[in-house]
Amino acid sequence: MNWRKNVCKHISKDVLVLATMLAGTFMPLAAQVELRYEQNETVTWEEAIEMYRWLDEQYDDARLMEVGSTDAGRPLHLFIIDRDRKFEPEAAKNSGKSILFINNGIHPGEPCGVDASLKLARDLLSGEDSYSSYLDNTVVLIVPILNVGGALMRSAYNRANQNGPVEQGFRGNARNLDLNRDFIKLDSRNTRSLVPVIRSWDPHIIVDTHTSNGSDYPYTITLIHSHAQRHEASQARFIDSTLIPSLFKGMETSPYEMSPYVWSRNRSPEEGILAFMDYPRYTSGYASLFNTIAFTVETHMFKPFGDRVLSTWYFLRETLKFSGLHSAELSEIKKRAWEEKLNRDEFTLQWTLDDSRYDMIPFKGYQVKEKESKVSGLTRYYYDREETWEKEIPYYKYFKAVSTVDVPEYYVLPSAWSQVVERLQLNGVTLFPLDSDSIVEAGVYYIDSYETDRQAYNGHYRHSDVKVRKHTESIQLLAGDYLIPVRQPAIEYLVQTLEPEGYDSFFSWNFFDEILFRNEYFSPYIFEESAEKLLQEDPELRKAFQEKRKDDPAFAKNAYLQLSFIYERSHWSEPTYMRYPVYRLSK
Repeated sequence: MNWRKNVCKHISKDVLVLATMLAGTFMPLAAQVELRYEQNETVTWEEAIEMYRWLDEQYDDARLMEVGSTDAGRPLHLFIIDRDRKFEPEAAKNSGKSILFINNGIHPGEPCGVDASLKLARDLLSGEDSYSSYLDNTVVLIVPILNVGGALMRSAYNRANQNGPVEQGFRGNARNLDLNRDFIKLDSRNTRSLVPVIRSWDPHIIVDTHTSNGSDYPYTITLIHSHAQRHEASQARFIDSTLIPSLFKGMETSPYEMSPYVWSRNRSPEEGILAFMDYPRYTSGYASLFNTIAFTVETHMFKPFGDRVLSTWYFLRETLKFSGLHSAELSEIKKRAWEEKLNRDEFTLQWTLDDSRYDMIPFKGYQVKEKESKVSGLTRYYYDREETWEKEIPYYKYFKAVSTVDVPEYYVLPSAWSQVVERLQLNGVTLFPLDSDSIVEAGVYYIDSYETDRQAYNGHYRHSDVKVRKHTESIQLLAGDYLIPVRQPAIEYLVQTLEPEGYDSFFSWNFFDEILFRNEYFSPYIFEESAEKLLQEDPELRKAFQEKRKDDPAFAKNAYLQLSFIYERSHWSEPTYMRYPVYRLSK
């Protein structure tokens, strides 16, 4: 039978189907691909694509498309279930249906969603699942496996703390990137292919499927949802009062009761669990920038793989059910959220947990105990699964704004920063190139201070704790530089990425590090006379210099630092040093 897989690379599907029939099997292409999650096995990337290709061939309501490339040199696929058989974003949006987007294999070592989505698609299209009726009001989009390179690196040893499957993929992609940290920086070809797909379809709901690490507890499935405080008010109310209660109630009728994601405040959830503030680097945080409600499904790593797959499948069905029953309401809520977002005067750039507020929620847990480690001989803790408890615990889900920023009418971005321009364009941002050179009065930031990670994080040495000075200056712009109107559908994306103090700004991800380098310097023995003259002619500079010498003993003992202080405040100091190269224009 292996010859069929090899010949498939060189001949058409129709010829291959005919060859299979002539061989006496009379078995349609890829029908032999079986889901093996009950045997603790997950499908390979090749098998997943083969099965979706077969579903495409068997059912008119299904289509498998290549939507870009990946770092592994393999294509990225999108599987679409559309009863109108249009398979186009604009047609889907104009139909009034809700759009449900399911993303799998962003971490291929956590493949529950890969198998669950295959089962979902097969059962819905065959009519075996009664939930197929909800396809009348929902278009379903499925990414079979986003991280193709990681899926190809299968091993029995990729997940030290996970109970199966026998083999699974690797968390990093072909460039060793964690793709669930890549939605702003877009380093990988995978996410550069995915983001335009998400933007063109503009789904109402995104589900990203995962398996957890962390504490032990009885639940097979837990849930992170895009935080309500990062959504517009009308959408936040809908999420908290309607959507989340409905999904949890639906899961109660399944064999898999669901809990909020268990991020314990301390070792035991008894002391409370924390909500997750999903910043834009993550799938869910990125989605909320565009008023898409997002879920991160986290099945429990210790539970049998078959149960993890089925619990994910049940959740996907409940999400489809909600989408089908509330398609008109989802569209109306999203429309209202856009009206609110486009009229915002400010956005929050960073948040911190408000530990003075919490809700009490029911929870089932295991008792945390201590015993002597057989490895170190020291005390270790463990979860005693024989001793369970059930009680209400604090759920800390409220956050406070740390920093906010007002919304300008325009950003101006010099065309020299082509990597940033490319990422804006991939996100559908409207940019207008200037026709001619010009000088404008603009709001300008200077980077006063920042911290830089000592350890590389996903390919970058990130900046944090950024402090800026604000000025208004005359800025020389060149033909081809970009004027970016802010009040467009990418409004919050623009603010979060282009404001340097944003948690996931382009500055934080090192896209503007060139401004942190000084190109021109001075020779102390030559600049002495110039510095003396500047102090004589500028009373304000002289006063600031004298106060600095008085207040800073180390400065007073260092001649070079003193000359540098004067140089940096002189006309000779280069204007581009520490000047952030994105400018703000307001009314």
